[in-house]
Amino acid sequence: MIHHSGDMSDQTWKVHLLFAPDRVVARIHDGNEPFKWPEDPQLPDDDSESGRGTFLIHSLTDFRKYRCHPGENILTLERRHTPAAPSEDLEATLDAMTEELAACYESLSAIFRFTAEARRTTRLEDFATSLLQHLSTITSSDCGMLRIVSRDQLTTLASHGCDLLPSCPLDSSPMPLENAAISSRQDQWVDAAAAKSDIQSGLVHPFYHEDELMGLISLGRHHSDQSFNAGEVNVVHTFAEFLVQQLLSRRHEEEAIRSSVDRREFELAAAIQQSLLPPRLPDIAGVSVTGHCESALSIGGDFYDIIPCGNDGYFFVVADVMGKGVAASMIAAVCRSIVRSFSDFYQLPASLLGRVASQMYEDLDRLAMFITMAVGVVDVSKGVIRIASAGHCPVVISLRGGEFVEACPERPPVGIEPDPLFNEFEIPLKSGMRILAYSDGLTDPRSQRPNFETESAVTSWFAAAAADAPAVSSLKSALLERLGHSTDPNTLADDQTFLLLGFD
Repeated sequence: MIHHSGDMSDQTWKVHLLFAPDRVVARIHDGNEPFKWPEDPQLPDDDSESGRGTFLIHSLTDFRKYRCHPGENILTLERRHTPAAPSEDLEATLDAMTEELAACYESLSAIFRFTAEARRTTRLEDFATSLLQHLSTITSSDCGMLRIVSRDQLTTLASHGCDLLPSCPLDSSPMPLENAAISSRQDQWVDAAAAKSDIQSGLVHPFYHEDELMGLISLGRHHSDQSFNAGEVNVVHTFAEFLVQQLLSRRHEEEAIRSSVDRREFELAAAIQQSLLPPRLPDIAGVSVTGHCESALSIGGDFYDIIPCGNDGYFFVVADVMGKGVAASMIAAVCRSIVRSFSDFYQLPASLLGRVASQMYEDLDRLAMFITMAVGVVDVSKGVIRIASAGHCPVVISLRGGEFVEACPERPPVGIEPDPLFNEFEIPLKSGMRILAYSDGLTDPRSQRPNFETESAVTSWFAAAAADAPAVSSLKSALLERLGHSTDPNTLADDQTFLLLGFD
């Protein structure tokens, strides 16, 4: 009637319905153009609508007849059905429906009671025990167990009417149904005939968060071999979702606490690292010093130290521990302490460096780490500078007029050889001399800040900047500006450290 042809606005349709105890008959009168009713309608192709209506009518009715008359067509359809059952069967049906509704009500009541209790529960074990008790009551289970996944292990949180299972790897549970549930990702049912226990019926339900297995709920009955009905299975699934949300909530709380602790530890480590840098130094006539140390992370492996040698000058060290973060900062702290323990050798930088390397070799070799270091002494009384290096960037010494000297004895970093020997570079002190010792963070090409492309570029820049012997504080400001110094460490790829000394 819908897909008629032509203008049928002046036509009317009649539909007669006859209801009998065993059938319904529909008779439809229409004035549309007649057509030939197919004897055995077939479902048309997916892209065709023609014929689909007659196929559906043929499939859904028990009798069909289409007659064509002048100006009117009559389609008769009949659908038969089974007469209503006797009243006693209706009563049995109503009793079954009432029983099912009562079970649904009990399930809903248990869910509401459980959610109310859950708000007052702080321990995960108590939450799991309460959940399992409610599920056992709803499903009339004699025994049950709730296990969760923790660090690739199945760990029992709660049990009811059975012994606790010990923790075990995910793929080796002593319960075969647990292994089957994990591998199939589907509920597993207890087969009383195949079971090796007195459990007559039961269910093992694996529950997930997205694709992550969170745990398993197992329930069993000793007194009945009747399988769990659909309502009971749905309740088990619902309670499992409650547990998933609780587990995720606990996980987020633990991560937040752990993050807070880690952040506090980083803050303490950063504060300790800053405390390792030298405080304000006493003035020694004719010598001025300053330095800068900035980590790519909150903490790093670079450090510098300046130690007065009486009134005769300064001993200095610039070091770079391989790597960044807490581990590098710990090694840096140890290295600084060892350097300071050899104060008798401040006037002999090469000997001091050899002793530091020998003492730290075993630990660094075990950790597969190394340290580059440049150490030196400005000896005012003898009028010389002595420098030793362990695989570190060259120490640049600038003279008035733009002349410069690079001190870069080629020896391996600390941690490469057990008892290395180091060379010593010596140069006379001259008025207007400026000294720059730095780490390779100044030349790291990964930095998002302006950097020096090569060590030679550092030397050229410093020689030009120090040509007129400006104050070391002015040189520090100029160097930080050249490096695009920022308070955001995320723009650094490596720690940046440098030390400046001036002699007038």
